[in-house]
Amino acid sequence: MSDRKKLSRRLLLLIVAAILSYIFTSMTVWSTDGKYLFLSRYLRINQHERAISGKNFAPDQYRFGSYYLVEYFFKYIPIPWLDENTAEVSKMLLSAGYWTDEARGMVDAYFPLQEREKIVSDLEVTINETIDGIAGKSILLQNALKAMVGSLNWQTYITEPASTLLLVGENLPDDLRLAVDITSEENRTLNGHITARFFFNILTILLLYTFGRHFLSPAMSLLSVLLFQSIMPLTTMYFGWETFHAAALFLAGLLLIIERRSFATLCLVIFLGSTFRADHMVFLSLILLGFDYGRHPGKAGKLLLSLKVLTTFAIPVAFTLLSSRLLYPQAEYSVDLVQLWYNLTYPWSWIFPFLFLSIPLIFYDSIGEEDFFRKTWFWIVPFVAMNYIVARPAEVRLLIPVLLYTIPVAVKGLSKFFPADVSKA
Repeated sequence: MSDRKKLSRRLLLLIVAAILSYIFTSMTVWSTDGKYLFLSRYLRINQHERAISGKNFAPDQYRFGSYYLVEYFFKYIPIPWLDENTAEVSKMLLSAGYWTDEARGMVDAYFPLQEREKIVSDLEVTINETIDGIAGKSILLQNALKAMVGSLNWQTYITEPASTLLLVGENLPDDLRLAVDITSEENRTLNGHITARFFFNILTILLLYTFGRHFLSPAMSLLSVLLFQSIMPLTTMYFGWETFHAAALFLAGLLLIIERRSFATLCLVIFLGSTFRADHMVFLSLILLGFDYGRHPGKAGKLLLSLKVLTTFAIPVAFTLLSSRLLYPQAEYSVDLVQLWYNLTYPWSWIFPFLFLSIPLIFYDSIGEEDFFRKTWFWIVPFVAMNYIVARPAEVRLLIPVLLYTIPVAVKGLSKFFPADVSKA
């Protein structure tokens, strides 16, 4: 293949990765970061501030890498992310200029004045009946209570929603008001996390394509990317800041192992990945063990491999111990550490993982066709067991390493049933 064609392919792959990432990231803005409108923003912003100050809950505090990347880099990249619902609520609460005749007409269309006046009328009847029940036959007390209620001018809160919403906006607590104001510095931090997600999604796609090329044709490797990205929406109900960061570093580790690159570089990748998810990085040591075991005959070779495996295992373990015992000893778990009973009794802990990994599971017997997978697949067993014991696999983002690892196997299996050659189809 000519250099020009290779360059064109790489450029096209980058464009596809950017488009897929932008679509998915935009979806997470609406479904994850904006699921409770500005309340979600408030919670996300508050979590970032607590992580930077070292006061976040465990184990999220130990995954501080994504927070510092945003604090010192990504929040300064001005990529706009549209969240129309949150923006609309923000303007309703904070901007008197929003309430034009058109905006008021929109409210009237969805919530007609006649209906609002009827609600007022019904409430007045209920209030009067309640006052009569409280005051009994005392006319003086009845009049006093009715005058007190009338002085509240509560009717206008229903008949004039614009005034009501602006009044609510004026009286919001300062930290909540900053979350509502989408132009605030705090929301720039939130956008920084979204931007980081976008770029790490692109990186994950590019690395997955490269990983797939060790087993698949260029077209099938691209299909593996599309398959991965099409499954990812299932992760958006519980989507962590570090999800794609950890996925990209895990893939980088896989590539370094399969290409037998510098061991020092692998250690560096595992260390960096541990700042996102040490519990994922630790399993790269098992993959290294399986892939290189038969390559080192003799005691010296086995000893060298043992030292490498122990080192790659020790890095994430030591990082976690350092974070929990020295850096952030005050961080407490927000849930019980052991989650086995919860998972055994919660049906979605089985349904969602099955759906998430269903396509790779269909072609599990293809694992033995590739030397790499045949030697290394065993790491999946302790990984899944760990997630059922100390995590909640209904949050299927936790199983992304398994999906990334098995996607080439799934695509290779699919290609047997849907061959690229038209004459064989």
